[in-house]
Amino acid sequence: MSKLKNVKAIQDMLSGTHKSQTRKSHYFGTSNDTLDDKHVIEKFENGEPRIWIEEDHNGNRTRVTQNDGFKSRESESGYLVRQAQKDLQMPSECPKCGNSTHTSEKRLNEKFWMTHKQCFDCVVKFETLLRNDKEAWIRYSQQKMHNNAVSFFKDADEDVKGLEKMMTDEIRQVQNADGDIEQYDAAMSKEKFKDTVLQKYKEYKQTVLDRLKEESK
Repeated sequence: MSKLKNVKAIQDMLSGTHKSQTRKSHYFGTSNDTLDDKHVIEKFENGEPRIWIEEDHNGNRTRVTQNDGFKSRESESGYLVRQAQKDLQMPSECPKCGNSTHTSEKRLNEKFWMTHKQCFDCVVKFETLLRNDKEAWIRYSQQKMHNNAVSFFKDADEDVKGLEKMMTDEIRQVQNADGDIEQYDAAMSKEKFKDTVLQKYKEYKQTVLDRLKEESK
């Protein structure tokens, strides 16, 4: 049961719904600490802090909001995760045309909202008109390719990190029921991985992005 709870906790952390990320607390006392302006996010009209960041000695950051008679606190990481999820969530109506996005084309609308912040129909109409201007269409297509490449390499960066860990970490596993440990040396040192695999990947990534960026001008 404890293992299942641990798995659920990890899943909640990844989705931003873990209690440590969503929990809000209310504090009705006062604080004598002097706030540094760099930690103040928003102020009231009278200049008093309304929203600010508090950081403890372990580096944990808390977002504090001064409400009417009390302060509410929540972890900064939890707040940022929820804001990111909110920004990614497709609205019920397209901000461009005002039509409902929850129609039979909802899946397509979700896909194009992620890339264009418009519904599928608006993007199709825009691209159809743009095709009448050959030079503009070429620039648009090339810029689109560059943006897609940036998104691809963002995911690829994480894959390379995983590959580095897999190839440079020692392998330790239980060999039998007695608990004997079998250990294997890493396939490659961190230095060698950096000088070969990582270096080649970075060169390839830079070459592709530079070429697409130049073509999109």
